[in-house]
Amino acid sequence: MNEVEARLESLRPVLSAHAGGAELVSIKDGVVRIRYTGMCTGCHLRPVTTAATVRPALLAIEGVTAVEVEGSRISAQAEARLARAFGAEGPGASV
Repeated sequence: MNEVEARLESLRPVLSAHAGGAELVSIKDGVVRIRYTGMCTGCHLRPVTTAATVRPALLAIEGVTAVEVEGSRISAQAEARLARAFGAEGPGASV
C-alpha cells in the first residue's frame, strides 16, 4: 500500500460514518485523482469534505501537488472559497 492509499485508508472512518468512501483512481506527476463512493457519490456536501478533509490530508504527503475528484461539479472559484474558509489554501487547491 503506498502512502496515498494509506492516507485514504485513514480517512475511511470519517467517510464511512456517513455511509460513503473514497478510492484512488490514479497518481500521475504528483496529481492524485480520487472517486467518491457510496453516499458520498451524490452528496451535496462533497465539496466541503474535499476542501476541509480529503484534499488537505493528501496534499500533506510529500510529492502530491494537486488532488482531483472525478465527477466534481463545483467551479474552481467556489472550491477556492471553501478552501480559504477552512484554511486549506495552497498548491493543488483547485478542482
